[in-house]
Amino acid sequence: MPTLYVDVAIMLKHVASLLLMSTACAIGVDDADTDVTADEQQAWDSQHANPTHATHSYLTEFAIDAVGPMYPEVYDYRSYLVLGANTELHELPLTDPDLEKLRVRYAGTNAACRHPELVWQDANDAYQWGYTQRAYYLLGILLHYVEDLGVPAHALGVEHQGTWSDMDNFEWMALTRWAPDFSTSRWDPWLATPDQYTSESSQWTRDDFASSFPGATYARNFFPMTWVLVSRRYTTFVKQREGSSAIAASWALESAMRNWW
Repeated sequence: MPTLYVDVAIMLKHVASLLLMSTACAIGVDDADTDVTADEQQAWDSQHANPTHATHSYLTEFAIDAVGPMYPEVYDYRSYLVLGANTELHELPLTDPDLEKLRVRYAGTNAACRHPELVWQDANDAYQWGYTQRAYYLLGILLHYVEDLGVPAHALGVEHQGTWSDMDNFEWMALTRWAPDFSTSRWDPWLATPDQYTSESSQWTRDDFASSFPGATYARNFFPMTWVLVSRRYTTFVKQREGSSAIAASWALESAMRNWW
């Protein structure tokens, strides 16, 4: 078990990430330069809100490495996939006009978005027209939504933000430690298009929560905020969700590759 001193150091290190949530970062994407302003932390932490290595980066990098041996093109566009996966298009308006148009088009919500099929449509159209970098960036945005729905608050419809008063404790635990457990008995359903994996990811999360905590009602403070002196039941669930969310992202990415190859 990690020592108290290690966990406190980790938590203090990430206090800085919460203070950065209202700042903007520049994003270079293919034929357009955009920036995103994040006033909230959504689900797994993204790169603009984490000065170390963002959970969305970990999740997407796992997906790329899982799919790459069969579809090596994903290696060539790895940076665009990761960049898209770290782009937050949810319910709060953005200052960047291009990203705001996408957020409105996809109808961003606190959980994910109402129209993941439009994200895939835009990515697929870009790919077919030869705008490959743009296509992979948009596919990364779609992977972001698939990954987000691996978080209980998102899958179960519990509204939250990145402020201290509205924070989801599960997300804080995930932010402070990447320790995925990739063991699962669930199989890829081989869905026709990657947008369909948003529903698959959400259902998987609901199933896992129901089996791990029978009869429980989820709330933002359901989980503790630290890994110290915590029941193994909670830490095991966080690790499983990190691993399962990465696997769901890999399934979605492979579905896109089946359409493009």
